[in-house]
Amino acid sequence: MNELEKFLRADYEKWKDNDYLHEMVDGKYVGITMGEFIEKVNYLGTYLVNNGYKGKNIGIYSPNSIAWMIADVAIMNYVGLSVGLNKDWKDDNLDYAIGKCEIALMLYSKGLEDKINAVKDKYPSVEFVCIEENFDRMIDEGKAACKELFALEPVDEDKPAKIVFTSGSTSFPKAVMLSVKNIYSSYEALGRRISVDTNDVCYLFLPLNHTYGSIFNFLYSLVFGYSIYLTGDIKNMAQEMMTVKPTVFCAVPLVCVKFCEGAKAMNVPLKMLLGGRMRYLFIGGSCLPYDIRQAFIDQGINPMNAYALSETSSGFSIDYPDVTDMDSAGTLLEYVDAKVIDPDEDGIGELAIKGPNIFHGYLNDPEATKRAFDKDGYFLTGDLGKIVGNMVYVKGRKDTMLVLLNGENVSSKRICEKVKAADPRISSVKAYIRDDLLTCDIFVNGKENVEGDWQAVIDKVNEDLSKYEKIRKFSVVDSSALLKG
Repeated sequence: MNELEKFLRADYEKWKDNDYLHEMVDGKYVGITMGEFIEKVNYLGTYLVNNGYKGKNIGIYSPNSIAWMIADVAIMNYVGLSVGLNKDWKDDNLDYAIGKCEIALMLYSKGLEDKINAVKDKYPSVEFVCIEENFDRMIDEGKAACKELFALEPVDEDKPAKIVFTSGSTSFPKAVMLSVKNIYSSYEALGRRISVDTNDVCYLFLPLNHTYGSIFNFLYSLVFGYSIYLTGDIKNMAQEMMTVKPTVFCAVPLVCVKFCEGAKAMNVPLKMLLGGRMRYLFIGGSCLPYDIRQAFIDQGINPMNAYALSETSSGFSIDYPDVTDMDSAGTLLEYVDAKVIDPDEDGIGELAIKGPNIFHGYLNDPEATKRAFDKDGYFLTGDLGKIVGNMVYVKGRKDTMLVLLNGENVSSKRICEKVKAADPRISSVKAYIRDDLLTCDIFVNGKENVEGDWQAVIDKVNEDLSKYEKIRKFSVVDSSALLKG
């Protein structure tokens, strides 16, 4: 019996009647109990197994929802590979993922139907099922066929059960394979840092197709028993949090910046906008600006930095609540073996890690998998940093990645190539972050080319970029400026 199955069985015994998952429907939160969730996981698993999907790869293409969470656990614990897809992907990434992962069944949200329709004809063997139109029916059919709960055979905890995609800013995203053992390798380390139970409430903002939101927010709720409220509308986060009054929240720096700006604009305490009961605020993607972190500390909330990658099952380093080092990316998790490769005189080199959290490789990509590890079996993160004592400090990327305030990684090389290819007058491009905005300096051949409708050129480039990669500011300069000292 794997660890996920053990938690599902124990939770059903202990917390069957506890309020558990909540989502926004028509402006109000509606929810299900822990028992209802576990029952539906069993019913959906039964339906999928009975309909021939045992051992198959099943995609979930949807915004965060209770249905997403039921499907994810049912698939990865009883059926096959649960493949979470980014709802913001353009058609090319969606097309690539369906083929790469050899998806047999795609569960998709009605709101994403246009994107599905753009690619589905290429995959006649894939069954495309709209969640809003068919999910309840699938649950009902599974319930009718399910003679008793936990009758299904759970998957081997050492075999891949879940696919999470990398950001894919430099190329198509890579499909990271995680097992149940990978996923549940970090909860004890998290339990050393925080004390949460059935009285706690998590407001889940991060997308479920990412590892931190999926594992540390959602799947670890089955360990600790706290309830979850899904963000309904990003524009109404403050109002929702004041209603929910969460004690646990995980965010990227940009969200924290917006909350600080909102509190200042409305002249209300920052803590009130977070519901008034916040105990644990986790920050991932990049560190908070000093002034923003201090604003939270002044309210009695000490943000806890977390650093990890999809390949590490979101486990590498997480702050303890009393850590005040504003430059660190967290305290190294106790069970991992991490090192710095080829450190310079300041101790900075590539961060590498071993441990039970390390992924099983990239699906159908043995060459990329081989490149991801050194000869001693350490996963190579591609991040430059240092480890001092048990504190981790991240200083940048080995490649040309830029880290935005929302935690997304963007390839400066990709941006520069896109802009340069857009107009023959361009000789070179420099991409960087300024004032938290993705900015480009465009160098053109000849002063006469500086003037012109360059906004139209940038608008055209942005059409082919994801929302995270879009160029927000730019300047056009005569390339002779490159020669000036």
